Amino acid sequence: MKLKPLLLAAVVAAGSVLGGCSLSYNDNELLHPPKTTGREAEIQKLIEQTAKGNYLLKYPKTGAYRSAIITEDLNGDKNDEAIAFYRTGGDNAKTHMLVMYNEGKKWKLSLDFETDYLDIDCVQFADYDYDGVSEIFTGFVTFNNSINELNIFDYSPSDHKSQKVNFKLNYNAFTTGDYDEDGASELLSFTLGSNDSEALAILTDYDKNRLYTLSKCYMDNTVTKFEHVSSGLIGGKTTGVAIDGLVESAYNTQVIYYLPEKKKLINFPYSPKNPAPNPTTRTYNIRCDDVDDDGFIEIPVIGEPVVKYDSTEEAIAPIISWGSLNPLTAKLADDIRCLTNFEFGYNFTIPKNFSGNIAATLSGDNRTMKIYALNGTQLGGLILTLKVFNVGANSSQDYSTIESYNQYSYTYKIEPNSPIAVNDQTVKENFALIETGA
Repeated sequence: MKLKPLLLAAVVAAGSVLGGCSLSYNDNELLHPPKTTGREAEIQKLIEQTAKGNYLLKYPKTGAYRSAIITEDLNGDKNDEAIAFYRTGGDNAKTHMLVMYNEGKKWKLSLDFETDYLDIDCVQFADYDYDGVSEIFTGFVTFNNSINELNIFDYSPSDHKSQKVNFKLNYNAFTTGDYDEDGASELLSFTLGSNDSEALAILTDYDKNRLYTLSKCYMDNTVTKFEHVSSGLIGGKTTGVAIDGLVESAYNTQVIYYLPEKKKLINFPYSPKNPAPNPTTRTYNIRCDDVDDDGFIEIPVIGEPVVKYDSTEEAIAPIISWGSLNPLTAKLADDIRCLTNFEFGYNFTIPKNFSGNIAATLSGDNRTMKIYALNGTQLGGLILTLKVFNVGANSSQDYSTIESYNQYSYTYKIEPNSPIAVNDQTVKENFALIETGA
C-alpha cells in the first residue's frame, strides 16, 4: 500500500497543529488593523466603536484559527458570528475579546471580555452541552509563557448574549472531540511535568449544568515540549489523540484515549507503574498522521538496523514502520513500512514481497539510496537504486525519471539480476514526495 504524501518535520521543528492548540510557534507582535472590505470592514467598524481609541488587533498564535477576525456559525443557522481580539494602548492597556453577531445586515456586540494577558494562544469551537450551539474555547498566554489559561464562552442565539462559563484551566495543549462516544464534545487537555508536578492528561465532560473531570491519566514526565497533536480515530470507533513530544534530543508519541466500558482514560504506551522505554522513541521529528487515508491515525516506529555494515561512505537507511493502535489490547500493528530520505524529501513504501527481506544504504550526500536483499545480517544482492539529480544536470542514461520537483529530478535504476522481483510500475507506485519542515 502506497503512503500518501505526508508531512515530516525532520529538520525544522513542527509548529502548527490541526485539532490541537498550543505548540511551538513564532513570536507574534501586535499588528495594526489591516485594510478590510465588505463584511470584515463592517466588523472592524464595530471594533473601532467599542475600542473608543487607539488599538492593535491580536492574532491567535496557534491552532486552525489565526485571523484577526474569526467568523464561525455557532448555532448552525447559516449566519456567522464573529470573534476578534485587540489590545488597547496607554498605561492601563487591556486585551479585549469581542463576540459579535449580525442582525439586519448590521453587526452588533454580544460580549466584550477584558483580560490583562497580552497574547492569545488559540481559539476552538465545540458543543460540549449538546444544545446545538458551539461554545468558544479561548486560550490566553499567561505571564508564565510555558502555561496557557483556557476560558470558555457560551453564546445564546435567543438573545444574542454571550457569557464566560464558570470554568478555568491551565494547560500546555488541548483539543476537543467526542472521546467517550456519547455524541457530545469533551475537552482533552495536557500539561507537561516538572520537578513539582506530574504530567497529566485530563478529560473534562459536561453534566448537570457543570463541567467536571471525567477521567485523568499520567503522561511521560520526560517530555519537555509537545510538538504536534493529532486528534481522530485511532482504532475501531475509538477517537483519541496522538501527541508527538520532544524528549531531550529525541521524540516520542503518546496516544491518549478513553474506554467507556472501563470508564478510564488511557495513555499508550506510558505507565507510571511500568515505565518501560517508549517503543516510538526516534531521533527524527516525524509526525503521527493518517498516512494511508484509511481514516485512522498511524504511529511511526523506527527499529534498530538488523544489518552489520561498516562504511565511511554510506549509512544504513532507517526503516519506518507505521502502525495503527488497537485500543483494547494497547498494541501496535505493523501496517506499512517505508524507507525515507529526509534530506531530499521522499518516501519509498516497501512492497510486500520486499518486506522483511531488505535493507538500504544512503550515500554521504544523501542523493543515492541503494536497496539490497538481506543475507542474514549482511547486505545481499542489489535490487534497486534511487538517485536524486539536479534538474538539468547530466544524469546517467541508466536511470529513469520518476518525477521532477523544484530543482531536483528523482530517478531510479532496477538491477538486471535483482534477487527480488521488481518492475517500473512497482517503483513508481511506491514512491512519494514528502514535505519537510512546517
